[in-house]
Amino acid sequence: MSHTTEGVLKFPLAVSCFAAQRMLGVLPLVGEWEPVRSAQRTLYEAGEAAKKDFSTNTMMFGAFQFGDKAQSVMATLASDAISLKVMKPSYVMRMMSDVMKGSRDAIGAVASSQSRGLLREQFQNTGDVIGFVNHSEAPSTLSADGSYPIDEQVAACYARGDYPALWLVEGLGERYADAYLAGDKPVRDLLTAGEGGALPEKTRLMMHAGIGIAFAKHSINALTPFSKETDVLAALNVFLELVRDNSMPGYEGAALESLGLVTRTWYPQLVRLVAEHMLALDVDAWEFFWHGAGRAMYFSPMYMLPGLSAWDAAEQEPPDDTARLNARAGVAWAFTIVNVRQPGIAANFLRHQASRADRNEAYTNGVYSTLIMAGDTVPGHQYIAEFCAFKPEAHEPDLVEAWTKHIGADPKSAIDGYRAALKAHGKLGEVLRYHDLRQLVADLDA
Repeated sequence: MSHTTEGVLKFPLAVSCFAAQRMLGVLPLVGEWEPVRSAQRTLYEAGEAAKKDFSTNTMMFGAFQFGDKAQSVMATLASDAISLKVMKPSYVMRMMSDVMKGSRDAIGAVASSQSRGLLREQFQNTGDVIGFVNHSEAPSTLSADGSYPIDEQVAACYARGDYPALWLVEGLGERYADAYLAGDKPVRDLLTAGEGGALPEKTRLMMHAGIGIAFAKHSINALTPFSKETDVLAALNVFLELVRDNSMPGYEGAALESLGLVTRTWYPQLVRLVAEHMLALDVDAWEFFWHGAGRAMYFSPMYMLPGLSAWDAAEQEPPDDTARLNARAGVAWAFTIVNVRQPGIAANFLRHQASRADRNEAYTNGVYSTLIMAGDTVPGHQYIAEFCAFKPEAHEPDLVEAWTKHIGADPKSAIDGYRAALKAHGKLGEVLRYHDLRQLVADLDA
């Protein structure tokens, strides 16, 4: 039986298991009753096991995410109805506001032939990137002599061109770490010594992001929303130790950020649990976590649908302003670099949704940080130069103003300057969490 066929067969099982698990959770008076929690745990584990068979199929996984989100909303609505929250005027007003906002976004996305064309290109770009990462040709096992063909794999990544290269390097980092995690020896110094330590400097950021993905999957795979606090803390300490033992100084942030990406993408019910416990362990890692969660929000296939927005998710899911800044920066980070080949997509966003960027500096931080990363990973990146040189048409003064405000009249000079300063101070990994870059560089130079 093919993997695709297995995924099709497991799809309804995963949906049904998660639906039943959630509905048990909203039954009055029994939420903490151990037999109910045991049943929820069993249903969750069965759903996770089934989901693995289609998690790398973009269309099926997107359909699953959409259905799972709908079930979550229905379970929350049922819980709110039981507690009579739905009777409050503020509750109804908030629901109506969300519906109207989604409707405006959907209309703006398809209102003109230009918008529809850009939307198609955005779909294609996101699909391309997911494919580059999920279907890397790099091996996930060591060679018979215990080595890994890292140099030839790096060369193969860069041979594919400027746009795919950074995503392929990230995928390579994940498979490189997977190969060593599958062995029976402690995993240490993957990117600080030996073949990994000798890699070209340009590979470092995305190789660290890649090993972080592998470490995150390895560490939290056995957790459930019902795991004991000791088990959650133990899993997170395993992740933090792997990052510390295998990262170059100044690049740890790229690996730490991947925990948020992995958790929000494949284990969304664990996001709050993991975030709360990470905050208690390591505040810096918690900030990187929420940036990674924001990056995952953008890559979520369900948010490709007009009217559903990763920007809204980044507003609603984080628990406070610091987490929200990081999540919004993470969305902007992914949105910008995924669509860097077509600056018109960024312009169309500012044309119709500039108010989302106006709320704080997270959008600009995401744009600059991701271009710093991409320019470091692919020196002389063709599309970064074209993006930075893009100018909106003068007959759209509002768009010109928004572009100048949020991206700048000469973004390349600013980006090059920030990159040089961060590298000089060994802080390049900081582009994977929110900062006021101007202030950060000023503080480093002080």
